[in-house]
Amino acid sequence: MHDPPGGYTVPSTPELDTRIVLSGKVVPGAAVPADPPHPARAVVGFECSLDTTSADVLETVVRAVSRETIDRWADEIPGTTEVTLLSTCHRFEVYLVARGAAPRLAWRDRLPGPASIWTVREGAEAIHHLFRVAAGRESSALGETEVRGQVLSAGRAAIVHGPRPILRELFQAAASAAEEVAGGPAPGASIASIAAGLLRERIASANPRVLVVGTGVVGRQLARDLSPFARVTVLYHLHPPDPGFLRAEGVEALPISRLADAARDADAIVTAAKLGDRGLRPDHLPPDRPLLLVDLGMPRNIDPAVRALPQVRLIDLEELRARARVAARPDRVDGAIRDRAAACAARLATDLDLDWVDARLRSVESTRQAEVETARAFLGPLDPAQAAAVDRLTRRLVARLVVPPLDRIRALPPGPEGDLRRTIARELLGVSDPEP
Repeated sequence: MHDPPGGYTVPSTPELDTRIVLSGKVVPGAAVPADPPHPARAVVGFECSLDTTSADVLETVVRAVSRETIDRWADEIPGTTEVTLLSTCHRFEVYLVARGAAPRLAWRDRLPGPASIWTVREGAEAIHHLFRVAAGRESSALGETEVRGQVLSAGRAAIVHGPRPILRELFQAAASAAEEVAGGPAPGASIASIAAGLLRERIASANPRVLVVGTGVVGRQLARDLSPFARVTVLYHLHPPDPGFLRAEGVEALPISRLADAARDADAIVTAAKLGDRGLRPDHLPPDRPLLLVDLGMPRNIDPAVRALPQVRLIDLEELRARARVAARPDRVDGAIRDRAAACAARLATDLDLDWVDARLRSVESTRQAEVETARAFLGPLDPAQAAAVDRLTRRLVARLVVPPLDRIRALPPGPEGDLRRTIARELLGVSDPEP
């Protein structure tokens, strides 16, 4: 930090500069060691996905936990400094930054469902998993790219209650690494491509009619993939797709209120929308017409009760994932993602919980303001120019005498020698651990 013309600035939400504890995976039921007097912050990830549970249970979790919910929990659970949600079509993950074991256990207790549906990771393991998710290595369609945008959005939406936010930069680093290493999508690397391929195999009629519910990224990709062999109608919620897109792909558009009418002569319906409920129910469907349904929504868009209709075949994300997931040998992408995740974890680990540096600066600023107020009783009435001069003088003194040593502490190199010098500086300054 330098000495700007107006003095110095006390950071309120400074850039990434914290210590990440690198530890192993949490084992449910295992004994938890007592926290040290000043526990460092740790990145913790909780995963519930189609890899850990069924679509029914995953849907229950998605409906039970919202951003408002985790915001409330972050206020209620001491030691939580940051939290965010990462939700895709087949996974629901909570990432947090917390001090010590107590808040991690409290979060696990709040999350719905038994321990068996949650995979818990910490430190380097959580970071590596996040990088793999961002690169599409954990997706149903290996290498899909849509998840990068979801990772970026989750990072930007992080709820921050501490002085040094890190999830935003961590999620940005994961998405950037995916872009650098994986690049564009591989052929067929999307859930839309998988669904379109399945429809090609399962629909016997020539030139079938297919309804696509949803006009987002997946809905538009479905229309592109299906239009070469089917008559495609996209159903939109609020606004119709761009006319240029409809002409280019040779598809038509209808409002979603026309769904029941359009279903009467459809051969297949694919839902790729966020309807918020099971918007397609048995009463929407013709009772005596063969119909293939594919539900790409989570929460699900199609009521599983449609399976009771004898002519209906319903395929959901659980079946699609089982179909799409093929054991892939580790390749250069996996290795490069692992290396970048490890480098990111190492950078974070060597920053060694420097919250106390900002806490020291805030303490100095509080003392400066109090002393200025005390001095006013002896200085008498001051006009605005004089008051500004006193304020500037005291700020410049702090900027020249206090800020440079703190900047040098921040700049200490990683490793044992830097750790020792930081510990000595902290002891000499008499700084206690800041509140989260």
